[in-house]
Amino acid sequence: MFKSVEEIHLARFNSSTSCSFLDDYENYLDKTILEEESEAPSKTFAPSSIRCQRISWFRLRGVEPEQEVNVDRTLNFTAQVGTACHRVIQENLSKLLGPDWVDVGEYLDSEERPYTYTYEKSGPETLIQIVDPPIKFAPDGIIKYKGKTWLLEIKTSEFGSFDSLTGPKSQHIDQVKCYCTLLNLDGALFLYQDRLYGGLKCYEVVVTLEDKQKIWAMFKDVEDKVKTGIAPPRLPVNDPWCSPSRCRYYNKCKEW
Repeated sequence: MFKSVEEIHLARFNSSTSCSFLDDYENYLDKTILEEESEAPSKTFAPSSIRCQRISWFRLRGVEPEQEVNVDRTLNFTAQVGTACHRVIQENLSKLLGPDWVDVGEYLDSEERPYTYTYEKSGPETLIQIVDPPIKFAPDGIIKYKGKTWLLEIKTSEFGSFDSLTGPKSQHIDQVKCYCTLLNLDGALFLYQDRLYGGLKCYEVVVTLEDKQKIWAMFKDVEDKVKTGIAPPRLPVNDPWCSPSRCRYYNKCKEW
């Protein structure tokens, strides 16, 4: 049975007042999303996109991202659900682990670091800013478990992706290696959650000294290329993360 356009629209409200209220709220959402998406990225490395040196190079040079910003309420809602899942897991683990749920700021201050840093708390997370190399990041947590200190990385996904998951995703491993390098940790525990049904999977990742040396070398190489104006290699053309929907520098990258 087919429905007319009028019937579909009427199903969303049943009066002029409810229609007006819905419009006002959706317009507010669109405005908020547009403002967030239009913010210029800071001139820092972002561990979440560290696997692409070209993105880091653009960010450090202060290159403006693509001007066209798509307002996607569904994507924004998905991100907010993921954030909510993070908060629930962090609160539960802090209660479960007690003193073994490590305060990130205290951990940073517990030993000498090869960089100057500042940090501030934002709910259960700690926002860290490093001066050189310029980096901003917020680890999901640091925990003590079975006699070892671990980085905790929480990831959420839709059911299909979660159901087929048999190990941590490669792009997530790159991010965690960066975190562990900066925090001088040798291992991470990934906790994946299905956003639909709440299912959980956990995977361990070991970060070696060689991994850390490669990360430090990458920081230096990108910074050197920023000074010389030479663009670092881009991801392979067939890489699923090299697409206009995932990268705000996609068109400018092609020019280089």
